[in-house]
Formats: sequence, C-alpha cells, structure tokens
Amino acid sequence: MSGYQAVVFDMDGVLVDSEPAFFAAVNDAIGRSGKQIAWDDYKQLLGTSVEVTRDRVIEIVGLDGDPRAHFRGFDGILIKRLSEPKEPLPGTVGALDALAERGVPYALATSSTRPWMEAVLTSAGILARFPVAVTADDLERMKPAPDIYLKAAGLLATPPERCIAVEDTIPGITSAKAAGMFAIQVRASSTALAPIEDADLVIDSLEEFPFELLDV
Repeated sequence: MSGYQAVVFDMDGVLVDSEPAFFAAVNDAIGRSGKQIAWDDYKQLLGTSVEVTRDRVIEIVGLDGDPRAHFRGFDGILIKRLSEPKEPLPGTVGALDALAERGVPYALATSSTRPWMEAVLTSAGILARFPVAVTADDLERMKPAPDIYLKAAGLLATPPERCIAVEDTIPGITSAKAAGMFAIQVRASSTALAPIEDADLVIDSLEEFPFELLDV
C-alpha cells in the first residue's frame, strides 16, 4: 500500500533505548523490599500501562500488600534514571529530518506519562522535535486499546487509516492496528522482540523507514 499521510511514533524502544532505565528503576523501587525482578520476567510487560506493569511486577516477585506502597516515590526514582544521557536509536534523527523536509506531519504516542516522556526525549536531545505528543496523562485507556493512536491521528488532522504507526511491542502493534493504522515494528533497541506476527512490516532500525509508502 501507499498514500499514507502522517506518522505516529511510540517512544521507548523506538526512538530511544529507554526500556533498560525503566527496568532499573523498577528494581530500585522493589529492592527496598528485598526483591528484584529478572529481565526474562520483566520483558513480558514491555508496552503495558504503568498500572499493569506495577501490579504484575508485584505479583511476579511475590510482594504482599498494596502495590502502590512498594512503588512509593517511583516517579522520582524513574525520572533520575530516564534523565541519564542517551543517544537516539539509529535512524531516529535522520527519519525525523526527512519527514520534516517532506512536510509530513508526525506525532508521539507513548504509554509513559508526560514528565517521563519529557525526561527521555530531553536526555536524547529530541524533545523539541515533538510538539504533538499523546501520553498516559491524556487518556484513561492505554495500549493495547486504540485510543492513544486515534487521539494522535486527530491531533494531526489525518484519518487513522492514512497513518503509519511505528512500534516495538505487541501491545503497541495491537493498539495501532485496532486504530486502523499501518503498523511497523522496529527492532533497533537492546530490548527488541522477535518479529511480531501482526505487524504489517518489520524493520531493523529507522534507517529502513519506508518513505515510499508516504503520499508526498
């Protein structure tokens, strides 16, 4: 297919290799209770909402009581980790430059909160490139529900079926497809998953972004 008119990017694992910072922050938080979660257990939570991640981590490691108590002060712990300098993933800057040069509108659709998003993109030096961004603070239902991608398409004034979504996780691909978008899985991060069956296209990095699909 071709004739797509806008692009919507996920953030963590797509633009910046920030998932290791989330993983480290989760272990910082639950480590105060003498627990740690292994990467093999944590990776199944990639792309899920903040609440789902928190509750499942507590279940997996076997902590009793209110999950929120074990994650008290988590925002500060996480923002410190996310603010550590990071390079954008390969092809990110080039893809954003090329979209801007072609006049193709693009947006961000992330399950992170807005402060987390700002910390990640600031750490990578690309915050100013995303004046249009939808975060976990803007919606009640997060991925795999389609809401976040539908809202991003609305902000771009583009029908969702004319948008390309760039994702790295199963919940993200499910969300984008449910919104009616062409869903690309990018596998450039250290936490890259095996090719996702429901993705319309799988690429190794944004250096391979299919500009030929755009109506420009």
